[in-house]
Amino acid sequence: MNEVLPVLFVTAAGAVLVTACAVGFSRRERKWVTAAFAMHVAFACAQVPITLTFYGSSDMFLYFRYGEILAQMMERDAVHVIPEVTAILLQNQHRLPMFVVGAGTSTGSMSALAAWAFYLLGPSKYAACIAFSMLSLCGKIALYRAFRANVDAAYRFPVAIATLFMPSFVFWSSGLIKEAIAVGGFGWAVFGVHLWIREGRLAAGWALIKAYILFPLVLAGGSWYYWERSLKRGRVRIRPAYLAAAAAVGVGGILLLGRYFPEYSPDTFSTRTFELQQMGRGLRGGSNYALSGEIPTTLIGQLLFAPVALLASLFRPAIFEARNLLMLANALETTALTLLLARIFARRNLRAVRRQIMDDPFLVFCLVFVVAFGIAVGLTSTNLGTLSRYRSPILPFFAVMLFVLQRPRLARSTDKDIRGDSQSVLRAA
Repeated sequence: MNEVLPVLFVTAAGAVLVTACAVGFSRRERKWVTAAFAMHVAFACAQVPITLTFYGSSDMFLYFRYGEILAQMMERDAVHVIPEVTAILLQNQHRLPMFVVGAGTSTGSMSALAAWAFYLLGPSKYAACIAFSMLSLCGKIALYRAFRANVDAAYRFPVAIATLFMPSFVFWSSGLIKEAIAVGGFGWAVFGVHLWIREGRLAAGWALIKAYILFPLVLAGGSWYYWERSLKRGRVRIRPAYLAAAAAVGVGGILLLGRYFPEYSPDTFSTRTFELQQMGRGLRGGSNYALSGEIPTTLIGQLLFAPVALLASLFRPAIFEARNLLMLANALETTALTLLLARIFARRNLRAVRRQIMDDPFLVFCLVFVVAFGIAVGLTSTNLGTLSRYRSPILPFFAVMLFVLQRPRLARSTDKDIRGDSQSVLRAA
């Protein structure tokens, strides 16, 4: 009973929240959202036993432990403890008579979120996981809104598959884990980029997301801005005004983010990457891997392995590398993506594919984000399990690109309503 009632309550509340996020969708799209809702609830409930079975433990159980302790303290002395838990959540110094692992960082924030979940829902790990998976699903719905507004209506179902049903994207963002918070904010951030570039509405739709996702998103957003403005005057050309604006948005944004998040700045990227790769070399495990025999210590040396890192992010693990059921599931997903890419090479003229990308600012946005984020994740990951987890935000972008590029571009009218069905004129470009 300690599990059933909280699970039922949070599932019902999540259904209301998800329904509100899907306002304006067609009946068919609402069915997709309902199926995605069920998938997220199932994966959230599966997080606890799967994590215990395959990994023995994880960061999630660290959050559980501190969350239970802090929630009990909040129940006993809410007046004094709640402000301190809030301080931990905001990564400020706290005055609780206990040591909290990761206090002052995102790890401490997750423990504080777990405390609030247990305080409001009771000590139910499954209810807490479902609650955070609902936040993640709302972000995915926002991501779907942004994607559907920038591709032809004929691709609605493939876009739904890419944003709402990609197995690893759903699994690694369903539960009391950082990725659930990151994806929830990431979806609304992408929607905010769409509103800014396509409709001129600043700030609306933005949300805080993890810093390592913000960097490639800012770079990709600057590329989208430049392509969108250039194509309004014809084909893409080097126009000083637009190039300067895109540079200000892209490079300037990255430098600004580097001041707030110095651990992810370009100046420290090579050092941080070297440390992570060296740490991975010291670990033993069947799913560990290395990009090269030697670990470069400079940024240029690291970037020399960018193509290999990108291929690892997009296409590993392969079927023959699977050593357990989780790795096999990830391998099946990467195999499906590989086959989609091979189908493009087999059926399309590569020059036509390149022209199709260059003529569509949204595809440029997807390509830049996939390349930038994929290289960063590939360089900093040394384990196929963590690679599958951290690369999950690029999967919707990569999958949508592969779906759209299966056939020649379809010309679309510019009369679109992101709250309803797009009015499209279908003809081969």
